[in-house]
Amino acid sequence: MLLGMTTGLIAQVDFSDKEKSIIYTNAVKVLEDYQTIINQVGEFVVSDIDKARSGAEGFLELFVNRQVLIFNDLDPAHKLSEFYEAETYSNSIILWYPDGITINLDLSNARVSDIMSHENNIYSLDVLVKKSINGNYLNQTLNQNVEDLTFRIAFSAENKALSNFKIVGIRNAASNYQIDFSQALREVNAEDFNDEDLTKIQSAIKAILQDYTNFLSLIGDPQEPAEDKEFYKESFLKLFPTADIRVYNDISPEPETNLISASDYLTRYIADYPNGIRNLSINADSAKFGKVMKADDGSFYTYSDANKFFSGSYKGRDVFRKAFPLIFKISFTSVEKTFSDFRISSIDISSVDFYEVSAETAGAPQLPQIVIRPVTRKGFNLSLIGSFGLTSITNKNIESLTIPKDSVFWNIDPLSGFITAVGVSYYFTDNIAVRSGLEFNTYSAKYNLQGKFGSKTLSADVNSDEFYKRIAADYDSLLTINYMTLPVLFNYTSGKPGKLGFFAESGIKISIPQKASYKCTGYYVYTGYYPDNPTVLQSLDLAELGFWKREAIDVTDKAKIKGFNLAFYASAGINIPLGYYSSITFGPEVIIGITDIAGGKETYKDIFGVEHEHQPTKIKNFGLRISLAYKL
Repeated sequence: MLLGMTTGLIAQVDFSDKEKSIIYTNAVKVLEDYQTIINQVGEFVVSDIDKARSGAEGFLELFVNRQVLIFNDLDPAHKLSEFYEAETYSNSIILWYPDGITINLDLSNARVSDIMSHENNIYSLDVLVKKSINGNYLNQTLNQNVEDLTFRIAFSAENKALSNFKIVGIRNAASNYQIDFSQALREVNAEDFNDEDLTKIQSAIKAILQDYTNFLSLIGDPQEPAEDKEFYKESFLKLFPTADIRVYNDISPEPETNLISASDYLTRYIADYPNGIRNLSINADSAKFGKVMKADDGSFYTYSDANKFFSGSYKGRDVFRKAFPLIFKISFTSVEKTFSDFRISSIDISSVDFYEVSAETAGAPQLPQIVIRPVTRKGFNLSLIGSFGLTSITNKNIESLTIPKDSVFWNIDPLSGFITAVGVSYYFTDNIAVRSGLEFNTYSAKYNLQGKFGSKTLSADVNSDEFYKRIAADYDSLLTINYMTLPVLFNYTSGKPGKLGFFAESGIKISIPQKASYKCTGYYVYTGYYPDNPTVLQSLDLAELGFWKREAIDVTDKAKIKGFNLAFYASAGINIPLGYYSSITFGPEVIIGITDIAGGKETYKDIFGVEHEHQPTKIKNFGLRISLAYKL
């Protein structure tokens, strides 16, 4: 929160380059929203006035409070007040430009000042930007002015967390007029009242602040009867001119909207604190009062600073406890020195004096000169990558064997594959990069021969007797290959840094085997069938004839594979930011081998010794990858 009733002298502060980029990026985002909302209001004022008014309310969310003073660039001749409060400026967009208005901020050439430190972990910076306007002022004068404006943007920084970027002032860069934007409104259009009148007015304001406190306390008291609470609700809303009056949302720990209507405030107050509240207090006697101003309708208004303390169990669970320095805008009427009809016209949060200067720094303001270097992915990024999937080491010779054609069939089962990697990416833009690094890959597959198989062609034994070969087996061969891999990949990541997006990556992986092994288990029996022998001698397994039997096989040995493997790689998925400089990516990946890892062989022999023309053995891997990336 940008809070604080006390102020400190402005001082420059050192942030790291990365922190400055984050600050600049958020400041530019505020200005982008400023431009977008004004253009939307300018569009809707012609087509849908309700949407225009809603947009004007949203415009106020860009500011630390509605009393922030803005340079009046809506008046093309600059004959009116040089500064308007944000709320008046917002309303004037609709009133003065009924045919619409568009603006453009030249953000690509914007400049920033040094970052300045205030008390309570509050910081600010100035952004100098050229603003172009295009609109018909009061349907009478074309406004195509180009103004050099200085936006002062404040933010909080606690424990390296940067948040709540808000506009605290806008002035013309050519002006030497220094403004206390958090206090100057109190001095504009002040009316002269004598001490007696001011005492009466301030007493009435204290009373309405006390009513505000009492009604909320009674509504939040679980001991109060329900019928009495209905009366208190009505009385609370009568403190405001209408139930739509905007008040500061001080009852939500993390409000999505800072300003809500009085009726919405009351509804949330009841719903979000079902067990009632613990404490709610405003010391009206210690409230501070500003000067009294006269409104256009003849009524009067003033501002009162008062500290509000609130404590309660939010949603009936966590205790939310906080003190808020609030600004109450109080309106009233005066007839022959009789003051009446005191109402709360708005409630806002007080802000730091972002324009207080020391004697050493007083004088004409210096224009921002620093080129904005927002957060970017450009440059080197380091990533840690892991993936898990299924691997297929496909030997085309084995895969092509069939019972009808070859009298034998192998089962090939894909097994798990693992990849761990350290990647180095270089981003040429915020979206396009090339990645390399070092990977360790493990691929495995199992070949299974199970059943009884017989050859269709006759063979001759040592005695030249003809027989058919017979194989009976339940035999597994587990092949495992470990690679060290160098990837050369092209990457596309959508969106800006810090935003959710998707990624796509493809390229080539060059792998060098570090270890390749096989493990064989099971049994394997080789016999012969002699069709010309008597029946009792047709099936023979004599070792003297070259037959053999192996049981309880358990053999591990090195596998012979080619010296390198070239593979195509592709992956796509979601990119989840963990901040502006780090992210997690998650998605499927595929690796398709290009080279034959068993290259160098001309023929392949099946279990019957039949030679086949050599076909390639290639690796395929389908898996899920997760990676953590960090901008260096």
